[in-house]
Amino acid sequence: MPDPSDVKRVLNSTDLSDSDIQAFIEEATAEYEAVIGKEDIEDTLKDLVITRLAAHGIATGPERQVDSAGEGGGNVSFAGETGEGLNATTHGQRAQDLDPTGQLGGGEDGDSADHFVFSS
Repeated sequence: MPDPSDVKRVLNSTDLSDSDIQAFIEEATAEYEAVIGKEDIEDTLKDLVITRLAAHGIATGPERQVDSAGEGGGNVSFAGETGEGLNATTHGQRAQDLDPTGQLGGGEDGDSADHFVFSS
């Protein structure tokens, strides 16, 4: 299982504590395992996907991913919308790319990525 330092690495910066990040890791792990079922995935690759899913959770929740900002801090545009599932952040998009099962991209039922629609 990834640890908070792995998630911090992909986020580049965060103000969250390690225990807060650990909660996102645990949530991402449970959700991913629910999506993939009993599929056997190499541990290193599974950890990479979970790391990105945890970062996605942070970037759609407490630390929205900024797309652009104007001078003076008064003009900020956030990347994606929380209702876009994994496509709302670059981390979610990367998790879909890394997922060897294809389930995060919709899989056979076309809506598995809905598990990762976080609300703000």
